[in-house]
Amino acid sequence: MFQIEVVKGYNMQNWREDVKKALLQCGADNKPTTFLFCDTQIISEQMLEDINGVLNSADVPNLYKKEDFEVIMEVGEKECNRKGVAPSTMNRFSAYVGRVRRNIHMVIAMSPLGEVFRNRIRKFPSLVNCCTLDWFTEWPEEALREVARGDMAESDFSVGEHAQDCVELFVFMHQTVEEKSKQFLSELRRYNYVTPTSYLELLTVYKSVFLSKQKEITFLKNRLAQGLQVLADASVEIDKLKDMLDKKQPELEKTKAEVAETKEALAADKADADAERAVVAEQEASATEQEAEANALKEAAEAELSKAAPLLDEATKVLKSLEISDLVELGNYKTPTSAVALGMKLSCIMMEVKPKKGVQKQGADENVVYFDCAKLNLLNKPKEFRQRMIDFDKDNIPEATVKKAVSILESPEFTIEKVKSASKALVAIHKWATAMISYHELLKIVNPKRAKVAEMKEQLAIVSADLAEKRQRLKEVDDRIDELERMFREKVNQEEALTKEIEECNKKLERAGKLISGLQAEKIRWTNTVKQYEVEFGLLVGNC
Repeated sequence: MFQIEVVKGYNMQNWREDVKKALLQCGADNKPTTFLFCDTQIISEQMLEDINGVLNSADVPNLYKKEDFEVIMEVGEKECNRKGVAPSTMNRFSAYVGRVRRNIHMVIAMSPLGEVFRNRIRKFPSLVNCCTLDWFTEWPEEALREVARGDMAESDFSVGEHAQDCVELFVFMHQTVEEKSKQFLSELRRYNYVTPTSYLELLTVYKSVFLSKQKEITFLKNRLAQGLQVLADASVEIDKLKDMLDKKQPELEKTKAEVAETKEALAADKADADAERAVVAEQEASATEQEAEANALKEAAEAELSKAAPLLDEATKVLKSLEISDLVELGNYKTPTSAVALGMKLSCIMMEVKPKKGVQKQGADENVVYFDCAKLNLLNKPKEFRQRMIDFDKDNIPEATVKKAVSILESPEFTIEKVKSASKALVAIHKWATAMISYHELLKIVNPKRAKVAEMKEQLAIVSADLAEKRQRLKEVDDRIDELERMFREKVNQEEALTKEIEECNKKLERAGKLISGLQAEKIRWTNTVKQYEVEFGLLVGNC
């Protein structure tokens, strides 16, 4: 079965392609094909010209393209070989056309109404000469019933229990028109064709009108029913709004009281916090002033003490650069010079090394005795002696030791010039002792300042502890204020929300009241109209 599909934009080029496809299916594929064509598919009379050619010669002039002839010639050659005919171009094409003629079966459905059918019969004689004409008369009564039942069963609408009644109505109407058409012909000698198509159009029109009216009535009824529902919902909503107002009004009054209470507590706590903050600020200023004074005094002491730093650094540098052999050389003296003896005496005094009692000979020089003591206790371990000088406790030199050491350092026999000429080790000892004594003298100035700084820091620690305690109390008060402010904001927001909600309720009540009072009369009319539409909907099967 082959049938064209006429869609939007269908033109003669599409028609020629469809015809070629059908003929190739019959000739090339050797497939029997029924070509069904209706007069409703005619978009140009040229289509009937092509059908006339197919009916007459199984061919349409200028239908095939060059690439189509390759297939046609191949099929025609096989057919010529099968029949034992010379495979010339004409014979091959004729063989192809013969296969098309054997396989193609044209079924053309046309309405006999009007002048169009007669004109087409005259213009295209193959429609008569090459066709068998079947004139379809009226359908029998049972066929009309079956068609109506089938059409209604396939439709998307339902008439319920009235289906059989509708079928009988359709049959009666069609048969009545047929009888009147015969009477019309006998009386006026004019034809009024009543075809099965007319019957099908009757069914189609009925369904269309029925669905249209059904949709229209449903829409009108639903619109009014929706309006009635809105009025009913408005009445229910009014009751709900009244209940809500009854519940929200006391809640609003309670919230207002809580807001006022929280505001009073917040004001009182803020006053306490301001007083506490003033005390804390005053103590902070006093503590800052004391701390600044202590720092200034400490910096002054450190600056004073730093004056001895160059001497200490030089002494340390000289001691570290001092060779052990230089100290050993001092210990090798059997008869020391006065500078060497004084240097060893200075070392013993600084390190509090004293000669043993009973060792000093009658009339012996004290300096020499100290030299011998130094040889036994200091110079016998030169490396340890040097380290003791480097690690000397310069912060705790006894005042008696300082006096003795100063007397030696101021001695004309122990000047730096004489020391340099005596020994390199003595130079280091001289510089070391000088630096220690200088540092000690500076400590006399610095230590009172350090004591004052320590005393001030003790007082500052007491003040700071008290200040920290007050700061903590202030923080607790501030935290409470923050919490109260948060609660106050929440209560205010809650109050505003409740006020707004109550105002909205009152507005809705007002609008709903106006709606109900204004549409009270319409409500009765709408109710009656809805009932009327329901009746019309029930009678729709017959009214269509």
